Amino acid sequence: MQRSVFLACALGLAAGLAAPALAQTPAPAGKAKSSTADRCFFADQIRGYQVVDDRTLNVDLGRKEAFQLTLLNTPFDLEVANRIGIKSRGGSWICSPLDASVIVPEVTGSSRSYRVSAMRKLSPEEYAAAWPSVKSKKPKS
Repeated sequence: MQRSVFLACALGLAAGLAAPALAQTPAPAGKAKSSTADRCFFADQIRGYQVVDDRTLNVDLGRKEAFQLTLLNTPFDLEVANRIGIKSRGGSWICSPLDASVIVPEVTGSSRSYRVSAMRKLSPEEYAAAWPSVKSKKPKS
């Protein structure tokens, strides 16, 4: 009997503490939840990259999609590297900065791995500015 009273009190207390969290206003109906495809990508999808600054690079996934990756440390050879590698940790999806490392080959022939500290998807406008389409280029006369 005492156990059931104690259990009922504990459940009542838990429900009372959870009520304010559950009473939050819901998200607006017009705002759709973002799917996994909007926040994640496969490392195999990368078709190209461009260096933005000494710690930031944009990776092109094709189909007018790209992500911007900010590295935790500054690689010395990022701007002169002919190629880079993206290594996913634990699985094939890269959904957060903890899931990826950027591998930059060094001039000495070895390579070094750099952790990603921030990751975000580029908007269509940012993508168009970063990778202008061939149709938008005017021929030289």
